[in-house]
Amino acid sequence: MKNLVLITLLMLFTSNTFATIDAHDRVFLVVKDIQSGEFFVEGAPIIGCYGLIKGPQLIQFTMEYKVTSNIGCGGATFHDNINYLTCASIKSYKETDDYLSFSEITLDISKCEDKDDPKLVSTIETAVKLNFPLKEGEVKLNLLK
Repeated sequence: MKNLVLITLLMLFTSNTFATIDAHDRVFLVVKDIQSGEFFVEGAPIIGCYGLIKGPQLIQFTMEYKVTSNIGCGGATFHDNINYLTCASIKSYKETDDYLSFSEITLDISKCEDKDDPKLVSTIETAVKLNFPLKEGEVKLNLLK
């Protein structure tokens, strides 16, 4: 009986466990206005489950975010992606020491049509600051063009 208890305890302490974060939060997306072509940051609801506290925001930052619209369009329903950064990809990231955010993010925007537009770069920087706030300083953002 002692051996069974010992084996059970050993299995409990040596097994890998993964903590996840359930998020009902907001993500700040880079959006390009369909009429003016201007870039802006849009806050959108996000529900996710991920191992990092800001993991849902990191994943959604470059994924499609579709919205449903039928206002003033003849009653037809549209599902349009509003996230401009679907052309980009997260290449790497570094968590902060307290694991509450990220201290460094490398974002590849080489496939984005407007990659050389300073307004796009500024809008990305703003979205990163809003998504991944730090207690001190700012996230080091590396953009690959």
